[in-house]
Amino acid sequence: MSQSPLRAEGSKDYEDAWRAINILIRSDGSWSGRERNLCFRNRGDGTFEDISFLSSLDLDADGRAFLPLDIDADGDEDLIVKNRNGRQLRAFRNDMRQGRTRHLTVRLEGNRNNRDGVGGRVWVTTDRRALMREIVSGSGYLSQRSRAARFALPQGERVLSVRVRWPLGFIQEFNDPPQAGTHLLIEGETALRSVTRPRATPALSESAGANERPPSRGTWLADPLPAPDFELPVINNHGSTVRLSQWRGRPVLLNFWATWCPPCRRELAQFQNRLGDLTRLGAEILAISVDEPGNSNAVIKLAEELELDYQVLLADAQTAETYSVLNERLFDRRRALAIPTSFLVDRLGRIVKVYRGEVDASEILSDMQAGSGDALPFTGHWAKSNPQRDFEELGSAFAERGLGTPARRMFDLAVAQGNRSPQLLNNLAGALISDGDVGQGEELLREALAAEPGLTDAKVNLATLLVERGETAEAENLLEEALVTQPEDGQALSVLGSVRFAQGSLEAAEGLFRRSVEARPEDARFRENLGAVLASQGQFESALAEYERARDLGSAGAPVHTNLGVLYIQTGRAAQALDSFQEAADAAPDSLGPHLNLARFRLQVGDMDQAMNSIRKAKDLDPGNLQALLMESQALAIQGRVQEARESAQEALRQHPGSVEATDLLKSLR
Repeated sequence: MSQSPLRAEGSKDYEDAWRAINILIRSDGSWSGRERNLCFRNRGDGTFEDISFLSSLDLDADGRAFLPLDIDADGDEDLIVKNRNGRQLRAFRNDMRQGRTRHLTVRLEGNRNNRDGVGGRVWVTTDRRALMREIVSGSGYLSQRSRAARFALPQGERVLSVRVRWPLGFIQEFNDPPQAGTHLLIEGETALRSVTRPRATPALSESAGANERPPSRGTWLADPLPAPDFELPVINNHGSTVRLSQWRGRPVLLNFWATWCPPCRRELAQFQNRLGDLTRLGAEILAISVDEPGNSNAVIKLAEELELDYQVLLADAQTAETYSVLNERLFDRRRALAIPTSFLVDRLGRIVKVYRGEVDASEILSDMQAGSGDALPFTGHWAKSNPQRDFEELGSAFAERGLGTPARRMFDLAVAQGNRSPQLLNNLAGALISDGDVGQGEELLREALAAEPGLTDAKVNLATLLVERGETAEAENLLEEALVTQPEDGQALSVLGSVRFAQGSLEAAEGLFRRSVEARPEDARFRENLGAVLASQGQFESALAEYERARDLGSAGAPVHTNLGVLYIQTGRAAQALDSFQEAADAAPDSLGPHLNLARFRLQVGDMDQAMNSIRKAKDLDPGNLQALLMESQALAIQGRVQEARESAQEALRQHPGSVEATDLLKSLR
């Protein structure tokens, strides 16, 4: 057995791994989905043999529990098997030794505090052996076997005695015992009572196939949820956009569909046929296509083909992701948004019902007339146990997918419920800071730490904020405290490394960055930090390897490609440098720096035509940029266009009076 550590240390990776496993299981994953059930027969000599196949118990379903039970009162134990998937409950009748065994069953009935005699033991001594059964509670995972002592005896084996020890230690022995049947012993009585149980002959029938179940007709939410707002273009009314919140006060049906989905076409046509009835209820239909943006023509064509008079929208990536996350978290089985799926939004802007799959318009009409209340679809209110949604958990799910706006909304709702847990305040602070509300975010982080001084995440988040503001003294203290409890926290190591880097402590920074990479080797940001400190020490090959790894991990921004370009130059790889500078410019076409870098490199290698193209792009972004004007003048001079070169240098000096570079360049051109 492992020993407890001498000091409490957390592991973010460990916590994240368990969270990922739980998400997997709730998304229909399995702990042991590829493992068939096993069944072993006791040979009676201390060994067992595998009879999984012979008994038909080797199911490929994800088994969760089983229960031995004499279903048909024939003396042998049958089995009930509970699975997590497939047919979830199966009964197996045991006829393997029919006619060759008999049973002796003893049931104990204790006093009113222990009616089932839990903790008691029953011994049966025969002319061949001694057997014992204990009455237990909680005999298996998610199951409880029958609380009876059952003994299977071959024909010809004679019972010599039955001995019972009650939970409190009192012992009774019967030396003229029954040889078979079911018998009851009541605590305090001196004799066994024979219990006659009629033989059951259960009717056998095949289980219904999974595809024979009636389709789901939607799910009412016990606790209605505010529908995340969005603003999307109306595909069948060019130039206009729609916000969900503008329909507050009217019921709205949000229908997510796609052109490649046949049931969606039937739904859309059906909504059109019943549009008059829906309109009389004041309802609005927003049909939101999740087709790729490049497929908008197909969406328009289908809307025209079906002559849809209600609004057809084209979802952006954020809206589609937001409602997919919402769909996952509304149900225990966390499945991505199926197409079609519809959300019924009431007059208060709350989702009250979800239809997963194709739905009939008549059902929607009926649901829209259900009114409103706290216990839909029933009238009235909750008498007790009023359900309350976990908005903190839902907000965290949005935040993990990078959906800051809906995450902040959910965290705000959690606070409105009266929840001000330190972890919630930390999460809300992160959402606020992402939205640019740094001041309120800092206040919440400090409140969280005042309530729970050991909250590592809040310490790291506050320290990160302080470092960005240049307040490194307090940040260092917070980071060092965080690393005491979580020494392998990659973010804390990385931020502290950045502080040491800024202070000029390059070796210390390198050590911290290396530890952050070891803690989270797949985090591209930490690779970039390590590459930067290695480059600053002249270790160009090692730095290049880290930046290449960051790029391969998905860091495709202009800074990574720019740094790669510089390092390729340092290591004599001109062709790769050019490619990297070009990738930087492609990654940030509206950013001035990458175009200037690309122009500078092309000037150095003498590619004047391409250099001029990059310079023009830079000037389009900033016509008065000093570096662009100077490089333009240099390129023109190299091409022999001296007069144009002078004019460009004069323009640089006019735009930037007193510029030494422009003055010197102009002098050299005279």
